[in-house]
Amino acid sequence: MRDLPPAASNAGEDRERHWAARLRSAAWGLAVTLADLTPPGVRYGYVHPIARRLLRRPLDHLTAVDGIAFSPPGRDRPTPPTDLRCGLVADHLDVGGIGRVVEMLTEGLRSEGIEPVVVCPAEGSRSARLRSLGYEVVVAAADASARGLLESARLDVVQLHSAPAQLVEAALGTGAPAIPVLHNTEIHYARPQWDATAALFDRAHAVVAVSELVRRFHLERVPASAGEKILVVPNGAMTMPTATPEVRARARARLGATLDASLDGCVVFACLARYDSQKNIAGTVASFLDAVDGCAVPVRLVVAGDPSDWLEYHRADALRRGHRNGGAVHLLGNSDAATLLAASDAFLLNSYFEGWPLATTEAVAAGLPIVVSDTGGATELVSRAVEGSTVIENPTGPAAAVSDRSARAARRRAPAQRNRLALAEAVAAVGTIAAQRGEVRCPVDDSYDTMVAGHARVIRAARAQRRGDPDGR
Repeated sequence: MRDLPPAASNAGEDRERHWAARLRSAAWGLAVTLADLTPPGVRYGYVHPIARRLLRRPLDHLTAVDGIAFSPPGRDRPTPPTDLRCGLVADHLDVGGIGRVVEMLTEGLRSEGIEPVVVCPAEGSRSARLRSLGYEVVVAAADASARGLLESARLDVVQLHSAPAQLVEAALGTGAPAIPVLHNTEIHYARPQWDATAALFDRAHAVVAVSELVRRFHLERVPASAGEKILVVPNGAMTMPTATPEVRARARARLGATLDASLDGCVVFACLARYDSQKNIAGTVASFLDAVDGCAVPVRLVVAGDPSDWLEYHRADALRRGHRNGGAVHLLGNSDAATLLAASDAFLLNSYFEGWPLATTEAVAAGLPIVVSDTGGATELVSRAVEGSTVIENPTGPAAAVSDRSARAARRRAPAQRNRLALAEAVAAVGTIAAQRGEVRCPVDDSYDTMVAGHARVIRAARAQRRGDPDGR
C-alpha cells in the first residue's frame, strides 16, 4: 500500500478530493453497520465470504529479512525420546494467532517427550513448513472421513484449538482424552452455543484457558461442574535474537521500500492484526490519525494482517484517505512478523476483545514498548514489557462488559471512539520514549518454555488419567 498521493495544487481539486474520500468513508461505515445488524452466524458465514469474493484485491506485504526470526530457545539441546502422541486439532492454521500457537506448541512439545501431530482441515503455508521440519501433519476435511484419519494417527491425547465441529466430534470419537483450549472471549455465542460448550467441557479431561480473563468469562457462562475443569496456561512467544544495527537497518530499509516512504526520523508503530471486527482496525486508524498532531516526533502506523473482513479493510483505507494525516498510516497484507517488529519502534493493538494476543506477546519478546487496550492478557503483558508500555481503556467501555452489542456500537463510532484521547496520549508518550531509546535489546523472556511446559503437564495428566496412573507415566 503506497503513500497517499500529494495534495492537489489546485485548492478546489484538493477540497473535492477530501470530500469524496469523506463520502467513501461514510459509505463504508454504513456497509459495516448493515453487516453488523445481521446475526453472527449470517455475518461470518455469508456476509464476510461474499465481501471477500467481491472486494478482495492484492495488498503489499513485507517479506522476511535474513537474520531476523523467532526461534525456540534451546533448539540445539538434545531432544528426549517421545512416549506420547498428542493431536493438535485446529482450523485453518494460516489465519490469526491460533495457528501460530499451534505451530509453537508443535515445535516445543518434543522437548517435553511428547510427539505432536497437527490435524487441520486443509493445507497451508504453516502446515507445509511444519511438515518440512519433520512433524506429522494430518489433513482431515471436516466430513465423515475425519474419524478414520484420526484413528489411524494413533493419538493418546487430543487438544482442540477452536477446531471445526466435525473435527471435534471425530477427535472425541477416537476415545482419546480431549483438552479444549480456549483462545478467546466468545462474545458472539448465543445460548445454544454455550450449551454445546458446556457439553464439550463435560466430555473433556481438562480445559485450558490462555488467560485469567478468558477463564472467568467462561466460568460465568457454563455450569460450575464444567467450569471447574478450566485452568490457565498463558500464551508465550519464542525468542527473537537482538537484531544487530546492520540487520535492523536492513529491516527498516525493506519496510521503507515496501511502503514507498522515507522512515528517517520517524517512530514506527506496528500493528500486527487481522482486518476484522474484533481487532478494531478502522477505529485504531482513525484514532491514530487524530493523535499525529499531538506527537513531538513524526509517527507512522503500519498495520499488517489478513483481511478476514474486507469491509473493515476498505473502511480503514477510506478513513485514512479522508484525513489530513492520511500519509502517516499504511495498510499491508500478511507480512513477516519478525521483520516488521525489528523495523518498528513500538507496538499498538486497540482491540475490542482478546484472549491473550500473540502478536503483542511477540512484540514484548522483541523488546518494543507496547500500547494495548484493556483486554485479556493486557495487564500481564505490560508488566513484562519495556518501560513506558501502557494499557488504555477498552474502546467499547468497561473491559468486563464487552459484548457483541457493545462492539457493534463501537464499530459504528469508529471515527470518534471513546478511548481516542487515551490512545493519543499513549502514542505521544510512547513515541517520545521510543525516539530517545538507543539500541533495541530484547528482554529475557521465558514465556515460551513456560507455555510449552504448562500444556505438557495437562497432556500428560490426561494420558495418566486414562491409564489410571497417578504418576503420569
